Amino acid sequence: MIDLAQSESDRAKIRALPWYLAHGALTSIFFLWTFGGSVFLLFLSELGLPKAQIGIMLSFFPFAGLVALVFAPYATRIGRKWVFLACYGSRYVVIINLLFLPWILAQLGQAAGIAFVFAIMLLVALLRAMGETAYYPWWQEFIPNSVRGWYSALATFIGTLASAAALLVAGFVIDSGSGLSRFLWLIGIGTLIGLLGIIAMKWVPGGAPDRSEGETAAHFSNMRAALRNPNLGAYLKGMGGVMLGSVLLTSFLPLYLKEQMNLPAGTVVALDMVVMVGGALSSIVWGWAADRIGSRPVLMSSLAIGLLLPLCWLFLPRQAPNALWWCGLLYFIYGVIANGSAIGAGRLLFNSVIPQEKNTAYTAIYYAWMGLTGGIAPLLAGAILSFTAGMQTHIAGVAIDGQTLLFTLAFLLLGYGLIEYGRVAPDGSYTTRAALRKLWRRVFSGGRS
Repeated sequence: MIDLAQSESDRAKIRALPWYLAHGALTSIFFLWTFGGSVFLLFLSELGLPKAQIGIMLSFFPFAGLVALVFAPYATRIGRKWVFLACYGSRYVVIINLLFLPWILAQLGQAAGIAFVFAIMLLVALLRAMGETAYYPWWQEFIPNSVRGWYSALATFIGTLASAAALLVAGFVIDSGSGLSRFLWLIGIGTLIGLLGIIAMKWVPGGAPDRSEGETAAHFSNMRAALRNPNLGAYLKGMGGVMLGSVLLTSFLPLYLKEQMNLPAGTVVALDMVVMVGGALSSIVWGWAADRIGSRPVLMSSLAIGLLLPLCWLFLPRQAPNALWWCGLLYFIYGVIANGSAIGAGRLLFNSVIPQEKNTAYTAIYYAWMGLTGGIAPLLAGAILSFTAGMQTHIAGVAIDGQTLLFTLAFLLLGYGLIEYGRVAPDGSYTTRAALRKLWRRVFSGGRS
């Protein structure tokens, strides 16, 4: 049972957290029906974009995070809550313009239509990055440290249920029709649902203007000091390895399943729901464990299991009998380990690595680095797949092509990330080895510690 006997300020924050949970559920539907997950990738493929151009568009969203380095102090001075609401709200006004795409394609041609989509997504990416630059330090403020793991897990669980329902609907819509119109219906309705999600955040406290921390010269001085912090350095290296490895593993996986393993497009979208189920079933356990034994044991354990995934994809035959079941199993495991690493890494970052009194500088560096590494990965993946198009050979029965290179690089980078995260100071009373020894004793001594 979680002890909620905190200050009155913390109790007020906890009372408002249902609004945050509602925001997460509604926004996850918007994300999955617009620019997130398999739906967006299939939409771009339907539009006729080659993989290299798809990689460029996918890189918009993470690369936009670099604006955090200069925008963070302005967001702090204006007020993080107001900036988040304004920027996130504005992106819905922008993305709804995709409904004009059929008219542009009919009147001006495919090249103009693709340019239109690129422009819309670039603007949405910038608004999202500006909003999230304000959001991360605000998130550290409105969730008390004592329940951060639990509420991260609960948000994941509720968001997963909403995402699973969204993917079921998306899979049905995509399989029931043809052409771009089925995707545009999802974008239109998803945008309206996302708008409700941003309204819900109005009742979450905190995020007031802070002119002292938002002073520009102090901000850059604080960033320089933060970059000299070895604990932050180890965290960023670990995060960079995991980010690059994860995106190389998953960014083009939906197209791989559709083109190489011959799964229908609707089935590929539905497989995202399996990731959600894995995350939902494991998130509460991960969150409870993070609050009880610390973030790093949860993070390191989930990443160690995750190292198996690129190897499994590498050696899974592309014409394997019951391929759908094998893919479903790997998607489920990915959901489990992705949620474990997200909960562990997020709690470690905000409870230990980032000092709250300097969170504007620290979160700006964190978000920009996440954007840089996350943006390089789809560009690299798209370039590798384009460069190796047509290359096909076999070694010991294993197909060797661009996708093989992606799986191999993903394994190496995930391993590097695991090693670097191991250098981050633990935020709890247990190291990873101590936590595993305690678990071993509990299991094999009848529950006694």
